[in-house]
Amino acid sequence: MDRTPLPPHALARQPLATIATVVSLAAFLAVPAAFGGAALGVFFVLWIAGLLFYGVHAGQKQLREVERDRARSRKSHAASMADRMLRAQREGYEFEDSSAELAEGFGRIPQEVTDHLTEENQVIARHAADLVAEGVLRMRLSDFHVTVFDLEVINYEDVAELKKRCRYGRAAEASKDYLTVCVVTLPMPLPYVAAAHLFGEGRKGADRTLDPEFADFLLSVPAVREAAMNAEQPWSVEQDRLIACAWTNSGLDTPAALSLASRMAALAGEFPWAELDRFRLAEPEPRHQYTLWASLGPQPVEPAVGLVQRWEEAQIGRTDLRAYKPNDEWLDFQAAAEQPSA
Repeated sequence: MDRTPLPPHALARQPLATIATVVSLAAFLAVPAAFGGAALGVFFVLWIAGLLFYGVHAGQKQLREVERDRARSRKSHAASMADRMLRAQREGYEFEDSSAELAEGFGRIPQEVTDHLTEENQVIARHAADLVAEGVLRMRLSDFHVTVFDLEVINYEDVAELKKRCRYGRAAEASKDYLTVCVVTLPMPLPYVAAAHLFGEGRKGADRTLDPEFADFLLSVPAVREAAMNAEQPWSVEQDRLIACAWTNSGLDTPAALSLASRMAALAGEFPWAELDRFRLAEPEPRHQYTLWASLGPQPVEPAVGLVQRWEEAQIGRTDLRAYKPNDEWLDFQAAAEQPSA
């Protein structure tokens, strides 16, 4: 579980596992000797029933803990949004509670969700249809227009674990996190490139650039290269946008979100704009596939600190679509930093 690290089953922990094994073996030997073969069958049925009952009970207890953590995260996020609004008023930034338009391009697919779908597909399609950008901040930093907002996203790895214990809709609700997105508007449309291009090809073939010549040139600029080597914040350029994201349980708080915005605006200022005109896209085409490189913060298993999520429009049934992630790639920045390709 990414949201709430769940303790292992009690019978999987030592020394309980050893004690349970020894007691079970002793019982299986003692029962038939004392009461006969028929008693062994009854004991076996009771033993299996006890294990199943304990497993279900432990699973429901873990599910309730995840749901309590989700409730705390939702409350914390609401407080962050209120603080973000107050900060906007003090600093003179533009603030908007929510925006459906901004979410289109980051997983939102307006649609009617039909009843013929399975529960799982209904949940996924409805989430894509209802997705909005929350806590939208618009500001101007280092001569660039910068937009910061949050998206409520589903952690499908957590769903895969929780759906064993409850219905899919309940598992998806308990598995929701927040993606804080920072978008810097660039003065010209440029080919797609991710900072991870510096580290060579991805293990799962995730696109890291659509123009290797542009990518190599941009990442040869010392300040840009240094930013690409930052293990804590991956980023990408997609046409006229410089995008950076952070995936957390409750969203970035206001100081952290503004710090991210300042860093990305400063990075855009380091681009060699006088030399980039030759890479300008003459007729940019709308991308139907959205690739986001997100910081995940401290992880239980180091040194993975980044993740690429590719969101596409995929048809579920006769009419419905969903935003999903068919390709994800954990980034081992520590290993990559030792042997960068460029």
